[in-house]
Amino acid sequence: MRLGLIVNPRAGIGGPLALKGSDGALAGRALAQGAQALAGQRAVRALTGIGHVEIFTASGAMGQAAALAAGHQAIVVHQAPPVTTAADTVAAARAVCAAGIDLLVFAGGDGTARDLLGATGVVPVLGIPAGVKMHSAVFATSPAAAAALLGELAAGQALRPLAAEIIDRAADGAATLFGLLPAPQGPRRQAAKAAGPGTANADLSAACAALARELTDCPLAIIGTGGTMLAVKQALAGDGTLLGVDVYAGGQLLARDADEGRLWQVLAGTPVGARLVLGVIGGQGFLLGRGNQQLSARIIRAVGRPALTILAGADKLAGLAAGQLLVDSGDEALDQALAGQIAVRTGPRRQMMMAVVPA
Repeated sequence: MRLGLIVNPRAGIGGPLALKGSDGALAGRALAQGAQALAGQRAVRALTGIGHVEIFTASGAMGQAAALAAGHQAIVVHQAPPVTTAADTVAAARAVCAAGIDLLVFAGGDGTARDLLGATGVVPVLGIPAGVKMHSAVFATSPAAAAALLGELAAGQALRPLAAEIIDRAADGAATLFGLLPAPQGPRRQAAKAAGPGTANADLSAACAALARELTDCPLAIIGTGGTMLAVKQALAGDGTLLGVDVYAGGQLLARDADEGRLWQVLAGTPVGARLVLGVIGGQGFLLGRGNQQLSARIIRAVGRPALTILAGADKLAGLAAGQLLVDSGDEALDQALAGQIAVRTGPRRQMMMAVVPA
């Protein structure tokens, strides 16, 4: 099997710093604050143990390094500059596709997927999730899932690509469909993020208000991202962010849009009684690993699974194709520890039991 490989070295670098993305100047800002690039590591995980494949790629951190680290030979067809941009992604994609590949594998996020529109022709693509949001449907659910899928394809399984949505946030912040790319079908590929009505559901709105009352006396409540979580924040303190992780103490806003370092700092000051409140991404079912990378493995371990509260509409849960909640914390041992049945609040005194599984 002939694979193309592109790694966006800066993908996801802004996630732990609560930067909401890594495009353009955000990546430079993240690097200036000491952020570490993880896209290459996730690419190595996805390429390790997949069997014999030919890999056509760009030089250095844009693909060659990951292929070699995963134990493969790398045929370099594009020379990447030390600092890459979207234009380099496009140029690399055209070069590897011209080599006659069967599948283009890329490590990045929605911005990287957008860059590939118009650059790959009819070549199928598979994303290794390494960005901040990853609303698009071309991504495997995790690097491990990508490795499993690539292993099956390398062993001779038919590719059978289908059109998949490329979704990213537009300039006004709205999630927007930018186009379609062919991608391998199967359960190891995530669905696109579903657009939802927010908290218009009466039961869910009442559940948000009830949880807010419950959290008034909580010494430390870390509340995640999304429309449902924003409703909880507004009911609790009249303040909070839609896309950020916010921290409350005794019903008062303590830290707005906190990054990973700030979350660790406040947790260290409140060792007992902390709670973590999360919503569910519609259409995908993700709890962790999509848009909330500031909730790192050490943060989640410090809070603990028993202190996790999940709130989502019953219609959103019923719409999940696999009926599962996914976690992709970047720590496979932690993802396994989080697995199992968990109660999801859907209304006042109402809940649904859902299975949490590693992505």
